[in-house]
Amino acid sequence: MEETEFDFNNILSIVGKRILLILFFLILGLGGAFFYCSSASEKFQSSTTLYAKPQMMNTGEINYNDILSSQKLVKTYSQIIKSQKIVGQVIQNLKLKMSYSEIISGLQVSSVNDTEIISIVVTTEDSALSRDIANELARVFIAEIKEMMTLDNVSIIDEATENKNPVAPSYTKMLILGGGAGLCIGLFLAFLLESMNEKIKNHEDVKKYLKLKSLGVIPNYSMDDDAVGRKKKVLQANTPTLKLLADPTSVISESFRMLRTNLNFMDLKVINVTSTLPSEGKSEVICNLAVAFSLIGKRVLVVDCDLRKPKIHRNFNLPRREGISNVILSNGTLNVGDVIQSYEVDKGKNIKVDVLGPGAKVSNPSELINSKKFETLVHELRDMYDLVLMDCPPIFMMTDGVLASKLSDGVVYVIESDRADYQVINSCIEQLQNSKAFILGTVLTKVNVKRQKKLYGHKYDYYYSNYEA
Repeated sequence: MEETEFDFNNILSIVGKRILLILFFLILGLGGAFFYCSSASEKFQSSTTLYAKPQMMNTGEINYNDILSSQKLVKTYSQIIKSQKIVGQVIQNLKLKMSYSEIISGLQVSSVNDTEIISIVVTTEDSALSRDIANELARVFIAEIKEMMTLDNVSIIDEATENKNPVAPSYTKMLILGGGAGLCIGLFLAFLLESMNEKIKNHEDVKKYLKLKSLGVIPNYSMDDDAVGRKKKVLQANTPTLKLLADPTSVISESFRMLRTNLNFMDLKVINVTSTLPSEGKSEVICNLAVAFSLIGKRVLVVDCDLRKPKIHRNFNLPRREGISNVILSNGTLNVGDVIQSYEVDKGKNIKVDVLGPGAKVSNPSELINSKKFETLVHELRDMYDLVLMDCPPIFMMTDGVLASKLSDGVVYVIESDRADYQVINSCIEQLQNSKAFILGTVLTKVNVKRQKKLYGHKYDYYYSNYEA
């Protein structure tokens, strides 16, 4: 059985993630308690105390056995006071419109700390009535004891007085109970939902559920915005997703460099980049990765294989011109070199990233990607560049990514943290593996490292501690 390590940071993370749910039930509990107190009838309480004098032996002195006998007798007296005979007589004497059970429900009779003192406490919705019932119970009881047991050893110590301060409902007590109950329910549901959460959240989940290598972790943008002593930087208008150029010293830029390092060791020519669902950050990863490789002297080409919803040309602020579809459908009359566009990374050093767009819209994108002509095109591009990065549609939505993976040296699988269930991701990965694709590993995007503090917190805390704006 796998041991679960207690992690206080993880608990705080779950609470923070489900804070709205917890607050909802907390407010619901407090509201319920307040409503109950507002609508409930007020209860008033009055009490009287009796003294049962110990019976003396023939010696005329009270000894220890007399006291014990008297204390035992007090318990008998307590039961007699609550008997139907005594209570019924009280109802008759006071001409009450209450039943025996109604009076008993608000009646408490007990001995005070195992002494010979008897306490009678009456609770009703009328302060004067509580006083009258308590005093009448004491008088009827004393009279009945004299008649029934021929004993005259019980006397009244304190008569009941009217107490106009209600003892119930108690707003403080009910709000504490209601709020506590609501908080417990909210926390229970928060942890229950978290235990049922089968989404991939960190690289440990990747290893555990997907059995794949983690190539990199891309934090969400708020990490850079929260850096200590650092002003927020606004991305340039012409580089909407090229974080590596707009903010080269940021945490995210360092993450892209780390991804580049991990892939550079593999020395691959054609890499297919895909994901499970749309908007997981796939295009952003491939564009920044292309820039990262160009900065170390690689001749890089980004091929936009998403013929349905292309995005790469917009990420590089390039127009949509002739591209893949035009070259393939031209039957050799159009050269691929004529439709490739370039994005200048550093004009002074002649560093650039080449981009091959999707071209004109076609009605059969999957057939085009699966054609022999597309395969020939990829082989041609392989000879022209040091690295070819193919941006393919999400696997769960389209088959294009699976088809293109057959032509690549490896597949980089992009996963947005805490979005898709691992069963869905696994089904997509199985499609790739069934097509004999070599999956290099995963890249986790939009990772909230604050919630994953156990795994990433110390690393980024160290980075921030040495960070200068």
